[in-house]
Amino acid sequence: MKQLMISTALLICGTFGFSSQASSLDPQLQAKLDEAYYLYDSGHYQEALDNVHWLVEKGVALDHNFYGYRLGIVFPLWRNLAQDFEPARISFNQLLESSVEDAVNSPQNCAAFDDARSLLRLQHRVTDIISVLEEKEVTYPQVWSRCWDDTATLDAVELTSKPLIDAYVGDLSDHFAAHYIPRIEQYYSQCSNDKDYREACQEGVKEHLNAVSYAFRHAAMTHYGLNEAGQVGALTLALLLKWQEQGN
Repeated sequence: MKQLMISTALLICGTFGFSSQASSLDPQLQAKLDEAYYLYDSGHYQEALDNVHWLVEKGVALDHNFYGYRLGIVFPLWRNLAQDFEPARISFNQLLESSVEDAVNSPQNCAAFDDARSLLRLQHRVTDIISVLEEKEVTYPQVWSRCWDDTATLDAVELTSKPLIDAYVGDLSDHFAAHYIPRIEQYYSQCSNDKDYREACQEGVKEHLNAVSYAFRHAAMTHYGLNEAGQVGALTLALLLKWQEQGN
């Protein structure tokens, strides 16, 4: 259940990020992406896989804004293809293995760091992500500093990895207040941009808030005690009450 909640939260984060960039995406990339989905839905798996390979290899070079699409849209499509088409499974696993190897051998390679975590997450192997990060961290403290981001934080918090939380997150309630509350408030305010889907959007953001809050509170209770977990809970409740008052 906890894994499902965090996956939902990440999906919502990605959706907001992609929508903010959609109008500026290179038309050639958008056409290739649309075609890849059409080919997959039509059962033309080899042609869809060819498009996926092209997008993964060339997309970011053509348009840096494609980076988020690559991780959040193209990789999941590739994973779906891999479940139905053996060549896709082979190439998906090859990229996964090479990405993990590159990330471990070159911790400053943030593309490999992101690829490895994204691909392992798609295979529901978050525990493997944490094991790889912790093992390297023991030998080389702060080794992941250059590439650490909010998705890595959520992985560490969800799996209650004390070594990684201590190294890259710090005080959980302070981090939650500084990094997540402002961003989630921004997501909520953006829901007003589309009146037709405002209520559904707002409910999605509330689900996101509760999912992230749950993970932070669970990690806090596991390693740092009731007071720390209570502070995260209080921040969560305060934001929910604020939104409730705005709706009245």
